[in-house]
Amino acid sequence: MRDKPIRKVRCKTKNKIRIKRKNKTRRRKLYKLKGGFVSQQVINIPYSENLTESINTALVPIFEAIPSFSKDLVYISFGSKLNERTLESEYLDPDFTYMNRVNAGYQMVPFFLCKNSNPRLKLLCEGRPCKVLNIVIDLFIDETDIENSKKYITESLTNKRELNEPLDTSNITQFFINISDVRNGILQDAMKQGKNPYTADEHHLFLGMIADVLCKKMKENGIDEKNFMLCNYIKFKHPNPIEQNIGIKASNTLEKVMIDNKYEDSYYEWYGYRRMVFYNCIVLKKYIDIIEVGFSFNKFSILNGFEKNQNKIFELNKSGFKKGEDKFRDILKYIYPIKNPYYEIEPPGGYPADNSNNFCYSVYDLMVE
Repeated sequence: MRDKPIRKVRCKTKNKIRIKRKNKTRRRKLYKLKGGFVSQQVINIPYSENLTESINTALVPIFEAIPSFSKDLVYISFGSKLNERTLESEYLDPDFTYMNRVNAGYQMVPFFLCKNSNPRLKLLCEGRPCKVLNIVIDLFIDETDIENSKKYITESLTNKRELNEPLDTSNITQFFINISDVRNGILQDAMKQGKNPYTADEHHLFLGMIADVLCKKMKENGIDEKNFMLCNYIKFKHPNPIEQNIGIKASNTLEKVMIDNKYEDSYYEWYGYRRMVFYNCIVLKKYIDIIEVGFSFNKFSILNGFEKNQNKIFELNKSGFKKGEDKFRDILKYIYPIKNPYYEIEPPGGYPADNSNNFCYSVYDLMVE
């Protein structure tokens, strides 16, 4: 699309001609979303003294849907809604400043859920294309907040700057779970009891209650560990002590729930802002600390100088790791891109038979020998 027409205007202070655009904002270059969603539904969980009962009552539509996905894929995200649209310059590689869009759209709907993305074309559920149950759990202020997140999903999955073709969501049934009422109720109760409302344990315990209820329903309906992915996106850019505490407790609570329900290998966390080269990736939770150790001891020396280049992970070479870095290189088997601008690229060796999940390729799988 062409830029808006320009016109010449004369400066009042100086007798010079300068160029001014009538409209500096450019339209987003988008495809039309392919297929649309099977359905999209919003659920609000009300606050009550018996939160378990509130959860079970509110989530009945999801419980009714789960049986039809017993042999398909279930993806749940916590804290993935759209909060802002762009990343500040401090997070960007100077040579790739155009990659300043936040990845919230892909947190809610990772590219690998879509019908026409690799490995969706290659993976089948009992000889047929996989269906996906997609559940987004977050604090939504109002209906407008939810609609903004929905629109950003569409913008992300149809953006011509990032995709060769629009992604196909015709296999995805989507639910948005709004937990704002519960949060507000917890805040009010905490204040009545003289607690700090923002550090009350009820916040992260409630997240664990939702996860536990959903996990038990997955088990009841035979959802295999490889077909279930729960991702925690609750991260802060520059966390203050309270935010840091919230992030740690939420992570620990969700991890415990997943372990207790024997879904340990279904629990992932977004890497966040610490290492921007992994900004568009999620990691199997039990390997996050090991990855940090690898960076601390320079075991990922191949990434030196590229920590802000979000595409570098798609250019890694297995032979590029130095001697003694093998164990840390293999950890890349548990790191998965949620946004892959090169999604048409297939792993050199094809889809691995021993992959830890039936959703997507790992960074390691995409690397050449």
